[in-house]
Amino acid sequence: MKTLLKKNKKVSILPQDVKGAAEGTITKALKDFFEVEIPSADLKYYKTGESVELFAAVDAGMLYFSSELEEINENTLKIKSTKDYELLQRREYTRIPLDKEIKIKDNNTICHCIDISAGGMKLEMEKQPDMEKDYTISFSLDGRTEISCYLRPIRISKDDKKKNGKYIVSGRFVLLKNIDKIAIVQYCFKKNIENTNK
Repeated sequence: MKTLLKKNKKVSILPQDVKGAAEGTITKALKDFFEVEIPSADLKYYKTGESVELFAAVDAGMLYFSSELEEINENTLKIKSTKDYELLQRREYTRIPLDKEIKIKDNNTICHCIDISAGGMKLEMEKQPDMEKDYTISFSLDGRTEISCYLRPIRISKDDKKKNGKYIVSGRFVLLKNIDKIAIVQYCFKKNIENTNK
């Protein structure tokens, strides 16, 4: 763990209350604990003794683990080191199948999501979207707070497999809030772990 989490490493950290999801920087990494500095505005969501989840991009892929928050000192969190962590290769956590309805607010229509990643999603749509336009979408993951952002189409094709006249649209997220990106990364990561453990 110490070799993976080094000083000045950027991490995403998630407390029990998802509203406190934050981007932090490791300021100290020792054998038994490490310290993460987070924005002062997010401190109210963190409590000593509670478990926090952390995500960090490393050379091999994405590191994920949960551990106990031992101490809070100003805007620095002291977190217990753990040997129990998951490391997924980049190709393993890129996209996750997602069978959900997605609301497009611009024209108040519903389309079907095929898969999702932290960078965007693939949709099945009735009408061909405009490649020059960003669409306002909203959706939720596992009953969590609604996520709203823009989706910019980057690839459009006819659904030749089903031959139903619908369009398969790959798009990337635009103006996605950091807290929502962390929620999506967490969702994709956990689903990948579930799939690999089946």
